Amino acid sequence: MVRRFTPSLKLRIGDVMKSTIMKTTLREIRESLGRYMAILAIVALGVGLYVGLTVTTPDMLEAGENYLEENKLYDLRLISTVGYDDEAVKALNEQDGVEIAEGEIYTDFLAVEENGEENVLRAHSMLWKLNQTVVTAGRKPIAGNECMVDAQAYGKDALGTTIRVSENNDEDTADMFRYTEYTIVGLCNSSFYINYERGTTSLGSGRLKGFVYIPKDGFNTDYYTDIYVFLQDRYELYSQEYDDAVDAAVDWAEPLAENLAEERYLALKEDAEWQIGEGERQLAENRAEAESEFADARQELEDAEQEIADGQQEIDDGWAEIADARQEIEDNRATLAESRQELEDGQAQIADGKSELADQWTAASDLDDEDERENMEAGLNLAEAQLYGNEAQVEAGLGLANMGQAQIEAGEDQIARNEERLREAEADLADAREEVADGWAEYEENLQSFEEQIADAEKELEDARQELADLEEPDNTYVLTRDENIGYACYESDSSIVEGIAGVFPVFFFLVAALVCMTTMARMVEEQRTQIGVLKALGYGKGRIMGKYLFYSGSAALIGCLIGFFVGSWLFPTVIWFAYGIMYQMGDFVLLLDWKLAAVSLAVAVLCSMGTTFATCRYELAEVAAQLMRPKAPKSGKRIFLEKIPFLWNHMSFLVKVSARNIFRYKQRFFMMVFGIGGCTALLLTGFGIRDSIGDIIDNQYGEIQLNDLSVTFSEPYAQKDRTEFETTADQVADGYMLSFEESADLIQGEETESVTLVIPRKPEEMGAYLDLHTEKGEAISWPGDGEVVLTEKLAEKSGLNVGDETVLEDEDGNRLTVTVSGISENYIYNYAYLSPETWQEQTGKEPEYQTVYMNVKEEQDIHEASAALMNCSGVASVSAYEDMQTRFNSMMDSLNYVVVLIIVCAGALAFIVLYNLTNINITERLREIATIKVLGFYRNETASYVFRENLILTGLGALAGLVMGKYLHSFVMAQIDIDMIAFDVHIAPLSILYSIILTLVFAVFVCGVMNRKLDAINMAESMKSIE
Repeated sequence: MVRRFTPSLKLRIGDVMKSTIMKTTLREIRESLGRYMAILAIVALGVGLYVGLTVTTPDMLEAGENYLEENKLYDLRLISTVGYDDEAVKALNEQDGVEIAEGEIYTDFLAVEENGEENVLRAHSMLWKLNQTVVTAGRKPIAGNECMVDAQAYGKDALGTTIRVSENNDEDTADMFRYTEYTIVGLCNSSFYINYERGTTSLGSGRLKGFVYIPKDGFNTDYYTDIYVFLQDRYELYSQEYDDAVDAAVDWAEPLAENLAEERYLALKEDAEWQIGEGERQLAENRAEAESEFADARQELEDAEQEIADGQQEIDDGWAEIADARQEIEDNRATLAESRQELEDGQAQIADGKSELADQWTAASDLDDEDERENMEAGLNLAEAQLYGNEAQVEAGLGLANMGQAQIEAGEDQIARNEERLREAEADLADAREEVADGWAEYEENLQSFEEQIADAEKELEDARQELADLEEPDNTYVLTRDENIGYACYESDSSIVEGIAGVFPVFFFLVAALVCMTTMARMVEEQRTQIGVLKALGYGKGRIMGKYLFYSGSAALIGCLIGFFVGSWLFPTVIWFAYGIMYQMGDFVLLLDWKLAAVSLAVAVLCSMGTTFATCRYELAEVAAQLMRPKAPKSGKRIFLEKIPFLWNHMSFLVKVSARNIFRYKQRFFMMVFGIGGCTALLLTGFGIRDSIGDIIDNQYGEIQLNDLSVTFSEPYAQKDRTEFETTADQVADGYMLSFEESADLIQGEETESVTLVIPRKPEEMGAYLDLHTEKGEAISWPGDGEVVLTEKLAEKSGLNVGDETVLEDEDGNRLTVTVSGISENYIYNYAYLSPETWQEQTGKEPEYQTVYMNVKEEQDIHEASAALMNCSGVASVSAYEDMQTRFNSMMDSLNYVVVLIIVCAGALAFIVLYNLTNINITERLREIATIKVLGFYRNETASYVFRENLILTGLGALAGLVMGKYLHSFVMAQIDIDMIAFDVHIAPLSILYSIILTLVFAVFVCGVMNRKLDAINMAESMKSIE
């Protein structure tokens, strides 16, 4: 009787079977969690590495684009030797396709800090929109005497301090600043300086400490040194569309810049001529007016002197008159004294006469004779009358004498008064004389001052005439793009290094993931042959049974893919961004989740896991249930090749022989382990090799090839100007120098065109001190002769040229040279074509215009001080110090170390997963064997040695295989890192090989230590179990 199943019953049976399979699968995951996690981890690692490295470059570019666009880094930079004015800025703003144009004031200057230290800073005027700064501490300056400084050069302790414009600056530089001191109110990073490079300077020691931003009001200029332009149409950073848009803008900007500079030149010339004419006119007017005023003043002083002379004469006459009057008084006094004496004598005589007369009257009265008495009395009366008459005359004379005395005294009083008046007049005259002397002194002083002012004015006019004569037409007008910004250009090349690695390493990890999954699932299916047979016997279909294993591997791959995608998208870019943060200040990191990468990763992960699982299960499921329920017949034993070497085999211990048989009989495990460990070593070797290949090129280029210390470029050909100042300075700082002609050209080979720099030294026979031409093998190359050229290695390789081939060089002026390659020289930085002066002269008909100088400085001379001294020489346009390039490159290598460490960690993780998984499988397969040797009395260390000896031997073989694999992987990776005009010294240092082997062994020993616990956990009772 055949039992029929209804559809509902069939459905219930199917549900039960599906549920049973699912439970069985989940139980398998729990019981073999190590294997499951191995698949999950290797997929996560592969996906994480693939997504992380692939998305790192877009992440970096996106972060850079956001930062530069947010802060509006210029697209074009216009520079002219005569500067620009507001009209030029206005004209650019009116140009189609321009979003905004702003003028900037820009200069290097010597600054003195509060501690007295003097450094060179680069001052920028603050712009409203373009080249914005990001304040890291403090605030932006507002007042004209405030500033904001480089956050990479100053710390927060600088806030509130001042920087002073040094007195050592030249007059033109000092005059550009409105104030002598500026207060630091903020620290900032600038979008103009996205990396640590600040450029070189002609001031001080030649080293720039940093930059400083000052409000426009802090400058004392009426012109801009350069103009920045921001275009309207925006494109992705470093994209071809952006380059095309900028190139198109350069096409209209270059003639416009020349026109604006020409207008500025004509305006400056016209203004200078007007100012000179106005100055000459004003000088003539001032001179005539001043001369007239000085003539009047001189006449007034001379008149005053004449008046003083007249006054002195009058005073002298007055003193003479006083002397005469005094003499007359003295004469009168003498006469009066004589008259008084005579009068007094007369009075004495009269007194005597009266006395005698009295006696005579007495005598007369005594006379008895009347007549005689009368005659005598008559005579006495007459004598008495005469006596009294004389007395009256004497008294009158005395009255006149008294009157004369009074007149003399009055005359003396008058003389005294006249003397006083004369003394006062003399005092007034002395004051007048002093005033006149002061007047003459003031006159002379004013005259001297006037003459100095006239001389100064004439000198200013002469200087103005000289400046006008020196004012040259703006032949040197430049339109620069972002590519000329060192930080911007380096950021592109640095990010492309990661991009090159991203295309290789993940593939390697996915291959290992596929092998790990294939090995794991093959072992698992082989172990569960009996279960598969039972399931088939119970009526489970092939698809349902296979689904169990597909779910096992697929779920591990799916979870690993998700973990790897999210962790990789965050971890790898974050670590690499942190590494590049040593060199770049680019704002916040941008985390991108690329869902296309997620889909690709999932597809690859599923293919690696479920694809290998399908291939493995398909073979086993093809057998019938009865055959599957019986264990697979063991393979027949074969002698390994070591057994065919009796001398070696007979001297091996028993355990070593067992280990040797186990290693070489289980070929799948052997090759899987060798390949997995080899992959680990190869990755380590590649990581170290990348650093070796990139890290040595700068030392090779500027230590073994280009031997000069400095490269000096002149604004005009060397022979067209007087170079006495340069030659004097060069003799002071240099051991020697060589004139050379350099210019950009194209090497045309068939349809291929490569950019190249032509180098033609004036004296090729002396070029050995500045340039060493040799092959990659170190063989010397002689300087090319007539019609020959020596090309650098990468240029020749990209052009497909070999020694003896003929090629064409064409410069920007249309000069075309047909030359034969006489040598291919080792070179790492830029593409060069070396020619002889005769070749150039014969094929162009012109002498080379030597405009570059290669220079070696003296041993005791500081390179930067020499650079600064040379930059100050007239006609020198730039000085490049190769020491600075080495410093910049070393900083890049510090960042690359983080990438190398990341690769080492990934390689270590890969080694751990491979070793752990294969060791786990090995122990699981050999449980009975290991339990048996434990029962036989093997000690713990002997058991571990018995098992792990195989791992260490396989690790050693894998490491050796990894060295070979790593060599080719490293070469392939370096071929993917293609940076224009930069060649790498593709090699691996012996020390890197040693490090790779040691680290591989360290990982292997670590896994053995971890798996030793599993050996301890094996139950010896397992050895008693039956095979069936």
